[in-house]
Amino acid sequence: MEEILVPIGVVGMLFIGMPWIILHYVTKWKQAKSLTGEDESLLDELHYTARRLEDRLHTIERIIAADNPEFRLRGNDTPPARELPDYERARRN
Repeated sequence: MEEILVPIGVVGMLFIGMPWIILHYVTKWKQAKSLTGEDESLLDELHYTARRLEDRLHTIERIIAADNPEFRLRGNDTPPARELPDYERARRN
């Protein structure tokens, strides 16, 4: 009896169990791949906040440089800050 049940169990696991597990996780990966509208709006808000903080930092550096002539905005050994164009929502994919 055991000689018959083991092959039936193995065949069942190979042809039913394995495809079920694979297809289950494929559908989970497809669902998790895309961003929701809420995620996109959160990313837009975070980018806007980061841009504002960067502008504030540059303003503070200019004020300190005006008050203290020995203050260096950028040293000779550090490359200049990269200027980024303004963020536009229309350019987003």
